[in-house]
Amino acid sequence: MDSTPLLIEDGSPPPDEIHEKNKRIQELENLLQKRDEEIKTLQQKIEVERFGIQRFSNDDSMIQFYTGFTTMAMFLAFFEYIKPTATCMKSYYYKSCDKPNQQVNVGKQRSMLLIDELFMFLCRLKCGLMAQDLGVRFNCHVSTVSRKIITWANFLYFILGSINIWPSKEHIYEKMPQSFKLFYPSTRVIIDCTEIKTERPSSLALGSKCYSTYKSSHTWKGLVGIAPHGALTFVSSLYTGCMSDVEITKLSGLLDLMEEGDSIMADKGFVLNKVLEGTGISVNTPPFLLSQGQFSKQEVEQTQIIAKLRIHIERHIRRVKEYHLFDGVIPLSMTGTINQIWTVANMLTLFRGPLVKDWCK
Repeated sequence: MDSTPLLIEDGSPPPDEIHEKNKRIQELENLLQKRDEEIKTLQQKIEVERFGIQRFSNDDSMIQFYTGFTTMAMFLAFFEYIKPTATCMKSYYYKSCDKPNQQVNVGKQRSMLLIDELFMFLCRLKCGLMAQDLGVRFNCHVSTVSRKIITWANFLYFILGSINIWPSKEHIYEKMPQSFKLFYPSTRVIIDCTEIKTERPSSLALGSKCYSTYKSSHTWKGLVGIAPHGALTFVSSLYTGCMSDVEITKLSGLLDLMEEGDSIMADKGFVLNKVLEGTGISVNTPPFLLSQGQFSKQEVEQTQIIAKLRIHIERHIRRVKEYHLFDGVIPLSMTGTINQIWTVANMLTLFRGPLVKDWCK
């Protein structure tokens, strides 16, 4: 019998050869699938190790350290609140994300995630990180960092500034702590001024206006106010350091919000009696030690009560100063945006929970 293998008449390869070929193809597909999984794992690892919000998403303590928000959930809630408008945000350098094909959108497409741009701004504000440092962390040029910081400062200034934080008289009284109702029930706002240092201007005229005798340096000065229950209700613009507390109060627009019968609680520097004359508004400050040589028992008690009630405006200011951008000397190059950053820092304290928990029960 002839042992020669049978040939397939149509010229196709033998079944064994087809089986080997299919087996090889399957091995290559499995290898490709394995490589794809390895690439995906490496991409996830890079995403986690890359400096961005995702890296700290499971660590609330680091979220608070870098952003000031107490938890990742709070940060995401804030981002979702501003996202619809932020997505449409336009600038000279970048197109908006919603309609990239329209000619009105000048500039290039964003290379950084929107949430990471917000994270970068908060790192600058909360930790005081320099632009060069942020450029290395986020892998972008220093000029890009500066543009993004300016853009977000202006954007958040208008978004948060549109929130009406001045409550009605009825709402103030409804939330008023019992200690206020007992001693100063007409209190509408507790106010104080604070200063942040800035570089000395080269202009002698501007330098003299920015010089603060209280701080013995050149400063910007702002007025803030809280309700008796601790919520922020007023933020003024920044003024030059030479201006007095009374002048800033007059120019800030606070008195235009007050109503007849209201009262302001403040420190001794706010001598507003002449300013408030004929308005029906009063001011409660600790008494001055005049020619009598010592305070009476009633004056001592009044001083202690006012000090105890107004201490929480100092706690609010401390919260703002925990944004470490204000720790150092503000460069003159930030003059165009420092007012916006100051307002945003004050408004962001509203997302940190009650200033006085006992008062909010």
